[in-house]
Amino acid sequence: MKMIIAIVQDKFIDELMDRFLDEEIYVTKISTTGGFLKGGNTTLLLGCEDNKLEDIDKIFKEITKTEKFKNDKGEFHISGATVFVLDVEKSLRV
Repeated sequence: MKMIIAIVQDKFIDELMDRFLDEEIYVTKISTTGGFLKGGNTTLLLGCEDNKLEDIDKIFKEITKTEKFKNDKGEFHISGATVFVLDVEKSLRV
């Protein structure tokens, strides 16, 4: 089993949440602050079996996009999502 922690730009959240619900992938949404250039973001927590990991990865890649941002300090690439995948040793529903 895997735990996915994804920090996502706010503008992609609604579409991601709808897609995950359509695919019956359960997700916990946590409002978070901070981030590069003080942009709004949300943290998503997803637990999944190993065989669903590729499907979830595909959804993130379809919906979130890296964008260019320019200001007086230069040009930057801002990712639409930063995704961490962790091995889960044990999972309980209480």
